[in-house]
Amino acid sequence: MKTISSKILQTTDYAQFKTIRGNREINEAHLKNLVRSIEENGYIPCPIIINEKFGVIDGQHRIEVAKILKLPIHYYILNGASIREVTIVNQNRKNWGFTQWMNRYADYNFQEYKIYKHFYEVWGFDHWSTIFLLCRTKGVRGRGSLKKAFETGALKIETMEEGKKFARRIMDVKPFYANYKRRAFIQAMIRVFHDGRYNHRTFMKKLGLVRDRLYDCSTVGLYLQRIDEVMNYSTPKNQRVNFYYQWGDPDSIFQVKAA
Repeated sequence: MKTISSKILQTTDYAQFKTIRGNREINEAHLKNLVRSIEENGYIPCPIIINEKFGVIDGQHRIEVAKILKLPIHYYILNGASIREVTIVNQNRKNWGFTQWMNRYADYNFQEYKIYKHFYEVWGFDHWSTIFLLCRTKGVRGRGSLKKAFETGALKIETMEEGKKFARRIMDVKPFYANYKRRAFIQAMIRVFHDGRYNHRTFMKKLGLVRDRLYDCSTVGLYLQRIDEVMNYSTPKNQRVNFYYQWGDPDSIFQVKAA
């Protein structure tokens, strides 16, 4: 049973507050904005929430601001609170992103998230691209279910070896296209990787000849058209591919159109 203290307390003993394992990291940009706001507009005390062991449930950034500006910290105690309450607070505020959820579960030894985090940090792709590479998404319409699974600790790594193979293929493009890590490009490439008519060796050979045909695009569909242009270079008409037609559905991740 969790109980809350009946009064707000105050201190300047900053050292007694402790970070709860799995909580989000300090956002330096957000911290600077808070400091600037207080310097310009004045300080309005907003109590932080801690547990009985002085683990911070809500208010990490406010503590850092207080340290910088030498301000008192106002707080109240929620007895028995843990990372679960940290999660609830931040869910309600909608200010956690994929990185915070990743760290939250990886710090608590969720194996799938530890694997995901290693892949994410090694390859340097954005979160959605990493999910596309490591999870079964073929035929999934919309991203809500994938995002919900990620946020609730239900992430499943299902295509690790395939994901590494696809990641290496995407990295092959780097010498020919500087923005090869754009999410729309990665998603377009993953779609064609699932198509039996795609040949990576052929694509790379032709890309070396007509690299000007691959440039920044705003959508997956436009990138698919660029890939078609490269693949169809010096190809007889009856042997040309049309990945855009097959894989260009904007509402799906990897939905195959009906023939």
